[in-house]
Amino acid sequence: MSRKARPAIGARLTGLVEGVEALGQPAATTLPVQSLQPGVFQPRSHFAPEALSELARSIREQGILQPLLVRPLGDGRYEIVAGERRWRAAQEAGLSEVPVLLRDLTDTQAQLAAAVENLQREDLNVLEEVRARLQVAASTLGVPAGEAVARLFALDRRPEEDPEAVARLDAVFSALGRESWRSFVKNRAAVLNLPEEVQAAVRAGLDYRKALVVGRVADEDERARLLQAALAGATVQALREQVTPAQRSGETADPLQAVARRLADRRTLAGLDAARRRKVERLLRQIGELLDPA
Repeated sequence: MSRKARPAIGARLTGLVEGVEALGQPAATTLPVQSLQPGVFQPRSHFAPEALSELARSIREQGILQPLLVRPLGDGRYEIVAGERRWRAAQEAGLSEVPVLLRDLTDTQAQLAAAVENLQREDLNVLEEVRARLQVAASTLGVPAGEAVARLFALDRRPEEDPEAVARLDAVFSALGRESWRSFVKNRAAVLNLPEEVQAAVRAGLDYRKALVVGRVADEDERARLLQAALAGATVQALREQVTPAQRSGETADPLQAVARRLADRRTLAGLDAARRRKVERLLRQIGELLDPA
């Protein structure tokens, strides 16, 4: 197998997040490859053809060393919770059946299992890893993945409102390693909001710190110029020095556009306490009245 496993991550999460224990259990049976379908919680968005071919060659020689984790859908169909890449490579290798660990998992458990299984791999790109960590955070907080970033920002600003959730996040991100949840949401989580061309560059290997500098530039032409500079090897500091305040997203010289961008950012609104949000809503009503025809 070409991927290196880091099973310690799943083991360190045992007892911290419900359902992660299922990852460490042995395979129970095999299933036809045609009865399986990709999972809805797969954090991977790209399967490199050359890497799949390499894995297929390994499977022809050694078989599938780690079973796929699947859950039943009914009518003889099964959803792949973890192991889609092995399933794709197995088909390329000509296998008709694959070893599976069959489990009844809730959506929350399936989301967590998919995230942890992928985080144990070393070939995730930054976008996929961030998406997987967000899934773990969402499971820890009991919220949909789409709401996790806003909830993390709210907890960072007002940890006293839910100290138990903060303690769970501290423990889980400590088990995951690399960074705290506060550092994660303030820095790397933003890569999921980068323009598509910048995300494509990250998937191809561009350092995410350079990508964040480039992605914050609102002007498309200027962003393209900076992206080329980044791909040519410009440092993070060199890129920052080329970005003027007016070029950064949200710092446009037009105050109306600047405010509109901030209002459209759900993290900004999620970070407001109740009093400030009521004040913002009152001011917006007043602006609306001013804009109404006389």
